[in-house]
Amino acid sequence: MSFKFLLPLFLITVGLPHFLYGQEEAWDLEKAPKWEIGGYLKYLNYKTFTGNFDESINGNLIHHRLNIKWNPSDRISGAAEFRNRIFWGEEIRNTPNYSNLITNSEASLNTSIIWFDTENALMQTYIDRLWLEYRAEKWDVRLGKQRINWGMATLWNPNDIYNTYNFLDFDYEERPGSDAVKFRYNFTGMSNIQFALATSSKRENTDAALKYFTNKWNYDFQFTTGVFREKFTLGGGWSGSIKDFGFKGEIQYFSAHNSDNSQVNLVVESDYLFSKGWYLNLGFLMNSNGTTEAMDFLNLSDFQLTPQNLMPTKWNVALITSKQITPLFTGSLSGIYAPGTNLFLILPTLQYNLATNLDLDLTWQSFFAEQNEVFKGAVHRAYLRIKWSY
Repeated sequence: MSFKFLLPLFLITVGLPHFLYGQEEAWDLEKAPKWEIGGYLKYLNYKTFTGNFDESINGNLIHHRLNIKWNPSDRISGAAEFRNRIFWGEEIRNTPNYSNLITNSEASLNTSIIWFDTENALMQTYIDRLWLEYRAEKWDVRLGKQRINWGMATLWNPNDIYNTYNFLDFDYEERPGSDAVKFRYNFTGMSNIQFALATSSKRENTDAALKYFTNKWNYDFQFTTGVFREKFTLGGGWSGSIKDFGFKGEIQYFSAHNSDNSQVNLVVESDYLFSKGWYLNLGFLMNSNGTTEAMDFLNLSDFQLTPQNLMPTKWNVALITSKQITPLFTGSLSGIYAPGTNLFLILPTLQYNLATNLDLDLTWQSFFAEQNEVFKGAVHRAYLRIKWSY
């Protein structure tokens, strides 16, 4: 490991925030650009176990995030956000080409830098937000690396064709982004239309779609149409309540050259907040192209989710519950079951606030499946994370 690789990163991610703060103090803020600086530093230790816990491999991650936002006027703003990560441990050694797994090979603008990649460790800087926005009275346009969030539901978002969120990747709070241009026109305070064009290094993976959003009868509604990976897509979503119960859902249709391979993803969910502070969410997902057969060789690669494949299974039911036990201590538990395939996921999390801006989390992920006609544990993962925000 050569320190010549570490010096530029140190100057960018540690020195730059202090430089900007120092400049802000010295400049006349009425005349100079206005800056917003934030981020966090995390250490994550994780261990993967086989289904019967007879073998395990260990991994480690140091993750520093730097968020910089620039607001030179009421109409113009920009942002650059950096993910700086060092991975090391047995998982790196046992996973060939690990650097390829953490790099978006389809990005039209490659902003990933691998500082070193050895048998046991690697270091990456990735700029996952880099955009400039202009706002007028009725419309705004944003160009660059950005998150286009068209989802309305909680766990699965069929309408979110640009940036599918993998619920297993809890450590990526900001969620993925796209190289895109997004235009929005506001008809009224509760109605607008958006157009987004997301480019890719592969021409056939360019996506373009329209979304219309409105509010009627105390419900939010949205309707989407466009082209996803050379397929026509059409969808819609809603969010509201029935009495005290939240009620929301999304549906998305994808055409195909062969009509037999057309696909529909449907999500319906309801949630409720009890007077004692318990939160409960019940959701249902149907993936028309998902499997209904037992997954004899289940592994984590089955959960590399895409807009068309929000779960590898056809029928899925999710139950999420959480409670703030004390002002400093919160617990949550999620369970997902796929009828027919007998796939079951259980995902508990405990969070404790150690001090101001300092949090400790313990997360567990267990996967159970019917394998060789026997229902048993397939793989388990444990994560211990400490996070300091600034």
